[in-house]
Amino acid sequence: MEFDDVFSNSNEKEDIDENKADSLDLNSFSSGATDTRANDKAKKIKNKERIIKTVLMTFLVGVITVSIAIGGFLIYVFTAIDGTMEENLNDLKLNFTTTVYTENDNGEWVEYQRLHGEYNRIWLAYDEEAAKNNEEGYDGIPQQLVNAFVAIEDKRFFSHPGVDWKRTAKGFLNLITDNASDGGGSTITQQLVKNLTMDNDRKISRKIREIMRARYLEKNYAKPTIMECYLNTIPLGHGTYGVEVAANYYFGKSANELTLLECATLASITKSPTYYAPDTYPDNNETRRKTVLYQMLDQGYITQEEYDNALKEELKLVASREELNETEVNSYFIEALIKKVSEDLAEKYGYEEEEAVKNFYNGGYKIYATLDPDIQSNIESVFVDSETYGLIGADGSQLQGAFTIMDYNGNVLGMVGGIGEKKVNLGISGFNRATDAIRQPGSTMKPIASYSLAIEKGEINYSSIVADEATNYNGWTPKNWYSGYSGNVTVQYALERSINTIPVALVKKLTPQASYDFLTQKLGVKTLNNPEDIDLSPLGLGGTNGGITTLQSAAAYAVFGNGGVYYEPTLYTKVCDQYGEVILEYKPDPKVAISEDTATVMNHLLRNVVYGANGTGRNAQNYVTNMKMYAKTGTTNDQYDLWFVGGTPYYVASCWCGYDSQQRIPQSSIALRMWGSVMGKIHSDLPVKEFTDSKYASDRYYCTETGLLANDTCPATAIGWYKKGGLPEACTTHVGTPLEAPIYENSEQAAGGQAAPEGTAQ
Repeated sequence: MEFDDVFSNSNEKEDIDENKADSLDLNSFSSGATDTRANDKAKKIKNKERIIKTVLMTFLVGVITVSIAIGGFLIYVFTAIDGTMEENLNDLKLNFTTTVYTENDNGEWVEYQRLHGEYNRIWLAYDEEAAKNNEEGYDGIPQQLVNAFVAIEDKRFFSHPGVDWKRTAKGFLNLITDNASDGGGSTITQQLVKNLTMDNDRKISRKIREIMRARYLEKNYAKPTIMECYLNTIPLGHGTYGVEVAANYYFGKSANELTLLECATLASITKSPTYYAPDTYPDNNETRRKTVLYQMLDQGYITQEEYDNALKEELKLVASREELNETEVNSYFIEALIKKVSEDLAEKYGYEEEEAVKNFYNGGYKIYATLDPDIQSNIESVFVDSETYGLIGADGSQLQGAFTIMDYNGNVLGMVGGIGEKKVNLGISGFNRATDAIRQPGSTMKPIASYSLAIEKGEINYSSIVADEATNYNGWTPKNWYSGYSGNVTVQYALERSINTIPVALVKKLTPQASYDFLTQKLGVKTLNNPEDIDLSPLGLGGTNGGITTLQSAAAYAVFGNGGVYYEPTLYTKVCDQYGEVILEYKPDPKVAISEDTATVMNHLLRNVVYGANGTGRNAQNYVTNMKMYAKTGTTNDQYDLWFVGGTPYYVASCWCGYDSQQRIPQSSIALRMWGSVMGKIHSDLPVKEFTDSKYASDRYYCTETGLLANDTCPATAIGWYKKGGLPEACTTHVGTPLEAPIYENSEQAAGGQAAPEGTAQ
C-alpha cells in the first residue's frame, strides 16, 4: 500500500507538477513582452554607466596628462628659458644722443648741437610725485603724458604685475592663428622688454620670454622707473626715440611743455610710428588721438571740460629736424671736441679708438663746451671766403689755413681748420689743421723761445742794446729777412722789426736746452722733435723739424696777456653722463710760465709789432681800432708758412696759412689779413678794455742811443717797460737830470707804451 501510495502520490505529484508547468507557461507567455523591455532598459542603463565611466576616466586621464604636460612645460620654462634681464633700469646703458651745450651771455647753459649714432634719443627723468603735484621747476616727464600712454596702451599698468593675462590670452590667440596684428597682448612693461632686448620674433617662445622678463622687471623695479625707461626708449617716428626728442621734432619744445592734445598726439604714434606720425599721416593720428583723449576721460585722467577743450584745440606741428639741433656737417670746433672727448673717454675707461668714438655718439653725454657760437660764426664767415683767401698755388691746389681763438683762462672759443666751405665730416682720424697741422712757426717762435725767457732770467730788458751783426755758429751764419745788418739796436727795435740775429744770439746765451725745456715744459709746445729741434735755428728762427699748431701757439701767447700764467687749452669744462653725473671735468691748473712783470714787459714789446714805426704787423691796427693789441708775425723760408699770432685785452688768437703740399705763398700778408678780419668782427661791438699791467713793472724814459734810463740831455728818448727789480742804470753818456716816470695825456698813450712827451724823438 505504501509503495502504491508512494507511486500514486508520485504520479499524482507528477500530474500536479505538469499542471503547474502548464500554468507557468501560460503566465510567462502573457508577461514576456514586459520583461524584455525591462531587460533592454537595464542594459541601456548599464551601457550609459559604462560610457560615463569611460568618459570620466578619459577626462581624468586627459586632465592628468595635460597637467603633466603643463607641469613639464612650466618646469621647462622656468629652467630652460632665461627670464632675467642684464639691463639695469636704474643705470640704463643704451644708445642715447650726446648733446653739446654752450654758455650764453647770461651765464646760462643752452643746447647747441646734438650728436648721435643710429638712435636719436635724449633721457628725460620722471619723478612721479613731482609730476603729479606739478611742482614748480619740475622739468621731467609730465604726468599728463604718462596718463595718455597708460590710457591707450595699458590701462591696468599701475595694478598688474607686468602681465595683463586677459590681453595676453588674446595675444597668444593672434600668434597661434598667425593674425597679422600682434596687438592686445603687450603691457607697457612688456613693450619696454621688447625695446631693450630688440627681441621681435613672432613665436610663442619669444612671448614667453617677454612675459617672464616683464614679471622680472616688475619684481625688481618700481612702476615709475619702468615708465621712465619706457617713455625714453619707444620709437616715435622719423628716427626719434623717446618722448623728449619726439616733442622737440613734432612741436619744437621739451616734453615737459606739452599740452594735453600734444600728449595725446605722441601717445597715438606708438601704434605704428610710420602710419600714425602726425606730419606724414595726420588723419590717422587725429583719429587715434581722439581715442586717446576719450580713454583718458573714460578712465578719469581728465575732466569733461579738459576733454572738450582738447578737441577744440588746433594742433600746431613744427615737424622740423632743425628743432633737433642736428647739423649734417660739423664745424671744425665740434670735430675737435668729438676727438678730444673720445680720447679722454678712452684714457679713462680703457677704450679702443673705435669703441671710444662709438661711445661718444651713443653715450647720451652732456658736454659743456667752451665754444662761443658768435665767435665761431665770425671765424667761419672769413674762412669760407675762398675767392679772397683761397689763393691757387703753383701746383693748382688751394691755399689752406687755420685759426684758433681762446680766452686767457685756456678756454677755446672757436676754431677753423681750412679755407673754403667745409663740406664733409672729418671723423676722429680726419685732418683738422687747427689742431693737427704741425708747421714751422717762423718768427712767431722768437717771443716764446728766446725774448721772454731772456727777460725772465734778467739777460736783457726792454731797451738793452744788442748787436745785429754777422755771427758764425760752427759754420752757420744767420741772415736777416732784409739785406745786411743794423749794428747796435735796442731789444725793442729788434723784436719790432723781427731781426733774426738777436734771438739766435739769445738762445745761444740761454742754451738751446733751456729754451727747449721752457717751450715744452712751461708753454705746452709738445710737437717739437727731440733732439733735432734743440738747436739754434729751430729755436731762434722757428725753422723747426717738428712744429707747432694754432692751438698750441694761441695758448703759448696767452701768457703775454694774462700775467704770465699758462693754461692748457680746453674745449670743454665738463662732460656728464645721461643722468647728470660728471665723468670728465676740466679743472684749470694755472702754471706760472713767466713772472707777471716779465709778461707786462713782453706785452708792451709785442705792441710795437703793431704800432711801432718799423712793426712787421702794422696793418693789424686797421682791423681792430677800438683797443690795443700785441702780436707777432711769422714767415718761414721760401714763404711756405705765414703766421700771425696776437691778443687783445679780451682774447688771444693764432692764424696760420700755407699749402698742404708746401710751396710759396704769393701774398705775404695773407695771415695778418685773415687774423685782422676775424678779430675785427669779433671786437666790433665790445666795450673798450685795457690790458692790466703788473704792479711789479713800470714804465720809464730811456735813451735810444744807450738803452739806459734817460735824462734831460739825451738826444732821443722813448718809453720802455721794465721789471721794477731790473731797471736799467742811468745814462752816463749824456749828463743831465733824470727824467721822471711818464705822465700820459690819454689812455691811448698809456696803452701803446710808445708815446713820448712833446719835443722828444721816437
